[in-house]
Amino acid sequence: MAVAFKTKSEAVYERLRQDIIDGKLKPGERIVMSDLSKDFGFSEIPIREAVRRLESEGLLYVTPHVGPIVSTIDEDEVTEIYLIRIELESLAAKLATPHLSDTDLDFLDKKIQEMESAISRQNYEKLGPLNKDFHLRIYRAAPHRLLYKLIVDLWEKVQRTRSVFALVPERAVASVKEHREIAKALKSKDADLVGKLVKEQKRNSMRALVDYLEER
Repeated sequence: MAVAFKTKSEAVYERLRQDIIDGKLKPGERIVMSDLSKDFGFSEIPIREAVRRLESEGLLYVTPHVGPIVSTIDEDEVTEIYLIRIELESLAAKLATPHLSDTDLDFLDKKIQEMESAISRQNYEKLGPLNKDFHLRIYRAAPHRLLYKLIVDLWEKVQRTRSVFALVPERAVASVKEHREIAKALKSKDADLVGKLVKEQKRNSMRALVDYLEER
């Protein structure tokens, strides 16, 4: 089997990109090239190549005499996408409720436990991926492929929305409680309640992220 090798520039790019998406590197935070060079053990040449690539994607911008800075999140775009996601995801969760298996429900419980563990260790950047795994497992159970694809496309369009837990850590504990309520409603096959709870959970996450962006 062929083994894929990453160039130095690709390794830096992937690490920085993931840290920005997860919220480990926050909007407005300065990237110090010399620190990255020491961290990776590379010269600044592959670092600069990675930075140029991230700048072309809008995740960084470079200011003369300052260097690369993590770009801000577009508040209007985030709000619009969240409003669409709220409706689509509450519908998908409602439609999926009768179709979730015991294996699915066990998976959801495991993800909640992993969220609680991440919070106890203050690893808030881990919550975004866990939250995504939790929700998409639910929506995938609905017998509507187009609906699922629309939701996934929206998640991918603004990946930085999953950094809400890293940017607003106080949102994390309340969110886990909301996930437990959703899982409980799924186990009882209460589709209307599931749809309502997912809608409330998404609205709360949107408010937390928008409030953070407005304060910045």
